[in-house]
Amino acid sequence: MCCDYFILKLLRIYYNNSEYLEIELDRQRGYYDDDVDEENINTYIEYTLTPKTEAIVIYNNNNFNKPSLEEKYKTLIENKIRKYRKKWCEIKKIIKLEERHER
Repeated sequence: MCCDYFILKLLRIYYNNSEYLEIELDRQRGYYDDDVDEENINTYIEYTLTPKTEAIVIYNNNNFNKPSLEEKYKTLIENKIRKYRKKWCEIKKIIKLEERHER
């Protein structure tokens, strides 16, 4: 079955202001409601594609913000940065965020 949009949960690892790596944590399929009036469809789609969670900085100044975040993500991040031959000392910050994209 085809979906209308995707909801992505990501970790974005920044090395400077423009260079970053992304780790996809989760991908969900989303479907538009068929009961929306034609006159409100654009507002509905804009609302639906707006991320429902705010971006969270989980790593900054060479430290994780919480020990639980370190336990949860450290191995995953190490595998990703090793693949691209990066080091922990090069990382400026890591942000957890949600993105929504139409198919």
